[in-house]
Amino acid sequence: MRDNTFPSPITDDERNTLFNLIDEADRESNYRVKIILLKDEDYTVSEIRMMATNLI
Repeated sequence: MRDNTFPSPITDDERNTLFNLIDEADRESNYRVKIILLKDEDYTVSEIRMMATNLI
């Protein structure tokens, strides 16, 4: 059984797609995209949680 605890890093193409979605997505999707990008930049969950209030 495959362990999905640690997802693979996102590719440059995926990252570009996410950046494009920030401008096009609805508010909730926009928020989720930003969380994904912050995690990809190696922010910890605690750091992301502290920043999350500014993302909305």
